Amino acid sequence: MDEAERIAAFYRKHGKEPPKHFEHGTEDDIKANMKLLKPSSWRLEGNKLIGETEMGPLVQTIPTDYIMTGVGGDGLPIFKKVVLS
Repeated sequence: MDEAERIAAFYRKHGKEPPKHFEHGTEDDIKANMKLLKPSSWRLEGNKLIGETEMGPLVQTIPTDYIMTGVGGDGLPIFKKVVLS
């Protein structure tokens, strides 16, 4: 008995309908419908770089020896390496 049959038998034993599988589309369909997130404001909290998007914050950790010094003309953050002397 393969895995699918074993699972179907389990649901039948308990008088339940097995879950149904619905296709969500091909990988190309999903890629075509993806929306690019463009962060509008950036801030640095510790080593977490946070950009606000229309779908919520976008967070990325950065090395602790870099700081954000501002935002460039393209809307992306500008970093500077911190050198301890």
